[in-house]
This record gives sequence, C-alpha cells and structure tokens, in this order.
Amino acid sequence: MPITPRYNLTQTPTHVSIHVSIPHVRVSPKTLELIVDGCELHLYAPPTYLLKLVLPADVVDEQLYGGVLGGDSFKNEDNSGASRHLVEEVSSESNPLVQSEAADDSTAVAQDTPDITNANTNTNRAEWTEDDLPKMQYDPLQNHGTIIIILRKVQDEIWDDLDLLGRLQHPLHKKKASPMISSVCNNDNGMLSADNSNGIMEELKSIHKGTLRYGLFQNYSNVFTDYAREGLADEMLECPNPDVPMNTHEGQEDNDDHHLHKIRREMRLDTENSKFDQERYLGDATLQEGDDMIYDSAIAMVTHWSDSTSCSANTMEPINVEAFIPYFTQEESHLLATLKPVEIPNLSKSQTQSVLLALSDLLFAYTYDYRTTDGESTIESSWTIMILSPSLSWLECYNAPYDSISDVMNWCVRRSLIYPYLRSYSLAMKIVRDVFQLLMSGRRVVLRCLLKVHTIMEKSEAHYLFNKLYVDPMIWWVQKCDDATIHEFGVEMGRLLMDNFSCTKWNSGESNMNKQYLGLGLVELEKAMLESEEDSSSDSDETCSGSSDSSHDTNICDADAQEKKVIELLQSSLEIRDD
Repeated sequence: MPITPRYNLTQTPTHVSIHVSIPHVRVSPKTLELIVDGCELHLYAPPTYLLKLVLPADVVDEQLYGGVLGGDSFKNEDNSGASRHLVEEVSSESNPLVQSEAADDSTAVAQDTPDITNANTNTNRAEWTEDDLPKMQYDPLQNHGTIIIILRKVQDEIWDDLDLLGRLQHPLHKKKASPMISSVCNNDNGMLSADNSNGIMEELKSIHKGTLRYGLFQNYSNVFTDYAREGLADEMLECPNPDVPMNTHEGQEDNDDHHLHKIRREMRLDTENSKFDQERYLGDATLQEGDDMIYDSAIAMVTHWSDSTSCSANTMEPINVEAFIPYFTQEESHLLATLKPVEIPNLSKSQTQSVLLALSDLLFAYTYDYRTTDGESTIESSWTIMILSPSLSWLECYNAPYDSISDVMNWCVRRSLIYPYLRSYSLAMKIVRDVFQLLMSGRRVVLRCLLKVHTIMEKSEAHYLFNKLYVDPMIWWVQKCDDATIHEFGVEMGRLLMDNFSCTKWNSGESNMNKQYLGLGLVELEKAMLESEEDSSSDSDETCSGSSDSSHDTNICDADAQEKKVIELLQSSLEIRDD
C-alpha cells in the first residue's frame, strides 16, 4: 500500500512550489506520474509513494491552457485535461548533479532547485505559455531524492495556511450518492406501510435507548464492547462501564442524551470527592521554593508557547512571504500530513463552544504534564493527561451555554488537586493562565500541543484509542476553523480571569473560580491547619494572624502581588487600558 511522502510547500504571489521527498526510489519520467486537474494534484512514485493534495485554489493545467488557446491538442487519451507525465528528461552531460549521483542511470532526471521568483509572471490568461504549465524536476542530492513540482496560480495571490498540511489532505466535499435501496417491500404495493415504518423506528430507538455517545463530536458508541480488547476500558478510563446502558427516569425520553451525561457527571464528582486526600493536599499547599525539585522546575519553567508570538505562529498578522519562517518541524508537518482524515460536521455556535471547552480541558491536562516533566514526556504522561481531563477520563460532554469556561477550569483544577503527584493550587492556577496564553497564541501553537498529545497517546498501550475518539478530530477541527474563533475564545477566557483574579472579588469570595467553588472544602481545611499551628506554637501568633485573613487566597503566599501581576499580564495580552 503506498504511503504519503514527506513534503512542504513554498509560494510567491504567482507560483507555488511543492518539494516532495522520495528517497530510495528509482526516478524515471516513465514511472513517475503527475496529474494536475484544477486544484487537485496527484503524484505517484511507484511502488512506494502516493501524494494527493487539494490546493486552496486552481492552478494552470493543460485543460485550462488548451481552453485559452481554443484547441484540443492537450487532451489526453481519456479526453481529460489533467496534466500527465510532465517530467522533463535532462541528460547527464548537461547537468553535473546527474553525473555525480546517477551517471549509471540514463533515465534519471535532475535540475537545481528552481528559482520560481524568476518564472513567467503572466497575469493575463491569454498570454499564458507552455512555461506556465506544471513542471516536475528531480534533485538527487536533496534528502536523498526530492521531486520539485512548480505550479502557476490562476489568480495572483498569497494562499493562507499552506503549512497546515492537513487542510490540503482533506478530500473535496462530494454530494452523497442516493441509497441503492430506497424502500423495503412489505405489502401488496411493494412499499413499506406507515404503521410498519413507525414500528421499526420505535424498535431502533429502543435498541439505542440508554446508550451513551461519546467522542469529540458525540459520534461513537459501544466502542469498548464491540471493538476494543477486553479490559481496555478499565485501563484507559476512570469511568466505569462506559458502554453499559444506564436507566433513565420517567419523563426523560425527550432529552435522553442530556440526562445520561448528567448522571455520569454526578458520578464523576462523587468519585472525585471520595478520592480527595486532605492530608496530601495540605502537604502540598505550603510548598515553597526549595521544598520540592519538581515543583520548583514546574513553576520556573519557560514553556515553548512563551516564545510563540512571532509572525510564524501569530496568524492574525498579515503574511510576509519573504520573512515567513515555518513554525512546524519536519516531524510535526509530516504528522499533520499523514493523519487519517476526519469528517468535520457543520457545528452550530453552541456546538462550537462545546468543542472549545473540550479543547481547553485537554490543553490544561497537557500543560500540567509539560511543566511537571520539564517538557520531556514520560511513560506516565498519557495517564496524567487522561486523569486530569474530564473529557478523556469520564468521556465528559460539555453543553454550552450551560457549561462555561469557568466550570471547565474548576473541574480541571479539582482533578489536579486529587490525582497527580503535585497537588498544589498555585501550580494549578499557573496552568490555567498557561491555557489562556496558549489560546491567545494562535492555532499553530495549539496544534503543536495537540500533536504532542497525539504522540504521547500513540505510544501508550492503554490510551492509544483517545487519538481516534478525541485528539485526531480535535487536530482536524483546529486546522479547519479560523484563527478568530480560537482568539475570541481566548479573549473570553482572559476577561473571565481578569474578573475572577480581581483581589476584591477574590478575597470576598465572589469570584466563581475561588477555592470555595471547587467543592472540596479547601478554605475550611486551610483555616483549620492555621488554627492548629497557632495552638502548637506560642511564637507564631503574629505570623499566623497576618496570614489568616488571606488563607484562602493563593496558597497562603503573597496573593496581592501575585494577582496584580496576573492582571497586568492579562491586560497586556488583551490590549485593555484602564480608563
């Protein structure tokens, strides 16, 4: 079965150049096949490589060129205008590259990497020449063999998002074919009667009644009972029996899915409350610099998204082709290009918000693991990401607008205080601010995080299925949506943080991201700990009296200075000026 080769694209306003790496393949104009038809491109290098792309707009092909000339001399044998076998054979005498690398192969073709800036720049369709037709050249020295395809754009323009290779891999939307069988013969007229039809529909509904759907777009069910190996659900999830039907109360038939998710959410919160370790939390609540090496490293770490404000990552800025630097590495680009396409449904505004909420909880889990592992994932990383994300651990389905970003962050913070190694509230709030910074950095930074999550899950024997259910659809959806969608969600989260980190609301308990909203009794625990310390130490009265008023701020430390710094950061990110 052919595989997708590594490739990248560069462009000028008039041309696009595709560099395709095909190492260890005997190159010949008789074996290579290039088909260009409008915006579709197929390159076949037998027997190993097959590349199919859908470009953002049309390029000049033989059918279009022949149509401009008013002739049909460029038609193929099958009467199509697609460009085929466009490799120009170059003799070894005229090209030193072939002499050094392929002197014994008389069919090899080669040329230096083309300078497409000096290519024909005709803008009038009537003035197109054969030089504007697709060209394919071979460089045997670049990456042990690289095919270079030069295409002339029909319209002179700069194409956006050429580095998001998944967008180019997605097939064109095609109209669904009519069903081969449109009716079931069941009566004398050969048609299914209305009574029988209603009975069959009711039977189908009863079969799926009580079955919970999950996945990013809620399009999977019974995966763990019908397809996954036995015992995988227990290793993969905290949620027990994800495919076992749950009984619903009377009167819930019309809103069955919502009721099932509500039951599962209540089960999750009860499970978290039962697993909360008060002593473990209090032990980490007073962590300071020097107390724990992992905590010190996590707090002081400079993350990869901190430096992601350059033009290559921030796509809200106009594109400068000459100064553009690819953001993704070769491995990341190849992963984007080889992910199996996922059909992205048309989402309503509330459904889009629900997907963004799922994205935020996945980013929270990733950033926690990233900080606590110093950016190097470990064998426990897949478990950490799973256990911190309600979407993964309990197949949580967010229902916007009833669920908000503050709800999702509260649930993530709760889990970070119950399950992982470091159960520090100050670290959790730093992770919340990391999520905000990631969202404000643009799609490419978010995609890099999701690609790292994909790699982590792919290596796990217990959690690999999360890629199919959540991570891969998320990667495809982020590539398809525009930067404004991610940016607006980041602005929404930033305004929420600015409002909640206001010291007045924080100290008065009015903030809906206060410790009181976590439902774990943290404020009472910290007050009890302080009172115990006061009773046991006679000389700690002054110190504890000064800290008791702020015991429910940020882990009994300099809350005012810390939150002031946070507000300044949020204001600078959101470009908000105080009146």
